[in-house]
Amino acid sequence: MAGGRSPESLVLRVSGLVDRPRGYDLETLYDLGTPDEGAAGAVVAVRLLIEAARPRTAATHVTALSADGGYSASIPLTEAMPLGEVHARSADGEPNLQLHIPGGMTLCWNVKDLGLLRVTAGPEPDTVPENPPH
Repeated sequence: MAGGRSPESLVLRVSGLVDRPRGYDLETLYDLGTPDEGAAGAVVAVRLLIEAARPRTAATHVTALSADGGYSASIPLTEAMPLGEVHARSADGEPNLQLHIPGGMTLCWNVKDLGLLRVTAGPEPDTVPENPPH
């Protein structure tokens, strides 16, 4: 299992500075997304997930956390909303959720085994290197 999680426990939560915190299981993400070219799964726009949670006006960032909490990236909403994608797919037969920010400032914003998108007012401390290598 990806990150030690079963398909049934694979849930992406959207919380923080929002009026309607949400949780999306794998099946719901597949239904919301568009087919992921070349992979068994779907791609869901981050914009769709955050807008459904109704971010408050003070919201400026989203912190993406891996399911185990070991990795996090605090990303400005001005980057995450237009560029962000959640890839819900099976990699080597194992379900997985990954955040991709194509064209984002750094590849370090791409989070594997994604478990939480937390909307915040300002950036949160994260595990992205201060001077990312890419």
